[in-house]
Amino acid sequence: MIIKGQRVFLHSGEFHTWRLPVPSLWPDILEKAKAAGLNAVSIYTHMGLINPSRGVVDFDGFRALKPLYEAAMAAGVWVVVRPGSYINAETTAGGIAHWVTAEVAGRLRTNDSDWTEAWRDYILGIIEETVPYQINAGGPVIAIQLDNEYTQDYPGHGEYYEELKKVFHDSGIVVPLTYNDPNQGGNFINGTGAVDLYGMDSYPQRFDCSHPSAWRPVVTNYHEYHERVNPSQPWYIPEFQAGSYDAWGPGAPGYAPCAELTGPAFQSVFNLQLWASNAKLINYYMLYGGTSWGGLPLLTGLYVV
Repeated sequence: MIIKGQRVFLHSGEFHTWRLPVPSLWPDILEKAKAAGLNAVSIYTHMGLINPSRGVVDFDGFRALKPLYEAAMAAGVWVVVRPGSYINAETTAGGIAHWVTAEVAGRLRTNDSDWTEAWRDYILGIIEETVPYQINAGGPVIAIQLDNEYTQDYPGHGEYYEELKKVFHDSGIVVPLTYNDPNQGGNFINGTGAVDLYGMDSYPQRFDCSHPSAWRPVVTNYHEYHERVNPSQPWYIPEFQAGSYDAWGPGAPGYAPCAELTGPAFQSVFNLQLWASNAKLINYYMLYGGTSWGGLPLLTGLYVV
């Protein structure tokens, strides 16, 4: 990847600003990311917080993007923006605003007209906040991800991506549009809805903190897969496992086993295997998630296929 004429190995971590709802604390996280050897952060934005009701788009306070972009510029780190509208992110309704789930009759995350009408204000708001902070304008934003971990082979899915692409392309957005495949599915590389830069998420150790020393098989075909599906693009991993969640309840193993599950031993094998596969852009999920508050936790799942 070439940024400002220099070859760059993108070494990034995920940061959910809306789970640290004090913008004055964000620079500290970015400085710590840089001190840890990272040169970028990836951020989800949350439709349910920014667009809490139809026609209302709010970038005040903890919903703001400008303080994050300016802090990234000051710290000297790049930013990949991932607005969704669906972000999964272990949050209720996958981040989709609750008014949408009550008022939209069409299929969400397709080209159904009432869903299109529902997401436009939110995405246009993200665009307005982001355009002045793209790399071509001297800002830190180097890429924007379309909707999260989706598939291409169902009616309306690719057309939905085409609609998203058109809104971005008709605006002042010039940075590449990206996508994160949930597995080795080859989605959105070619055909309807294809993005500028394909990526694949990978959580090879999964999430059983109760048995942190039980390793799953090391993935050895990353390079072969990349060479087969998109060899003309840099090998991009938008989410690579950098932690696990601790279960809730009296049987929860606790933080220490979760830290061991993806700790130094895991990193010395799985991370090195990923680098050996010729990965050039890696984002670790998570770097800093923050704290769930209000209605943010995963109260009800919303899974759309």
